[in-house]
Amino acid sequence: MLYRMSGAPSRTERFPVGDLTVVAHVTDSVEVPRRAVVLVHGVGSSARAFRTAIPRLVPYGDVHAVDLPGFGSSPRPNRDVPVADHAALVAAYVRERILGAGLPAPVLVGHSMGTQVVGQILAQFPDAASAGILVGPTAEPGSRSFPRQAARLARDAVGEPPAAMAVLLVDALVRCRFPYYLAQLRHVVAHRLEDVVPLAVAPVVVVRGRRDPVAGEPWVEELARLAPRGEHRTLRGRHHAMDSDPGGLVALVIEAWQAAGRGAR
Repeated sequence: MLYRMSGAPSRTERFPVGDLTVVAHVTDSVEVPRRAVVLVHGVGSSARAFRTAIPRLVPYGDVHAVDLPGFGSSPRPNRDVPVADHAALVAAYVRERILGAGLPAPVLVGHSMGTQVVGQILAQFPDAASAGILVGPTAEPGSRSFPRQAARLARDAVGEPPAAMAVLLVDALVRCRFPYYLAQLRHVVAHRLEDVVPLAVAPVVVVRGRRDPVAGEPWVEELARLAPRGEHRTLRGRHHAMDSDPGGLVALVIEAWQAAGRGAR
């Protein structure tokens, strides 16, 4: 079945492992040699968070935009799902559907909670990524509480494009549902990116929007410093920088692909 996102046709792939299922919206590129990027959304969101970046990425590589278990079009699990379980499922998907198809390890892009999933993959499953791009990492030390995270997200919502907020609200309140959102937010607050990023073997690019009230500049710089092969970049916009500055994100992905290609030679 085809899934249409911002005019870019793709196929939908369901990938179950045990009691969890990830749904991937896959758009194949005509780029030769083939390469892939995996896009991982934040809490309450879905693959639609990357809707403006996907059409710009497709000319350069295969795009796998995932809906994590319980989000978007993925079925809601009957249990709590910590960040590590999301990461293990996405890594299994990469191994079977991307590495198993003969492609090199993809670039992984995570936004918000997705940065925690990608960070966990980089630390635990180094074969599943050639690089990690962390956009708007959440929950730095000193802000790990529901009220503080909620306040920052509320400040961000005021300045985000209305279309981006409309998509997020539908995904969070209608597709994800509020009880599951709150349960997952508990894991966002508890997860410690600063513990997993130092274990990453692949390059890590930590990114924030210039006016992001959720991911502060000192936190982004600290994560980049902690990664053995880390750097930090700034894009236009706020917390949803990949929506405000899709061209900037695409440039970072292409740069990571090219660096991985040079390293493979």
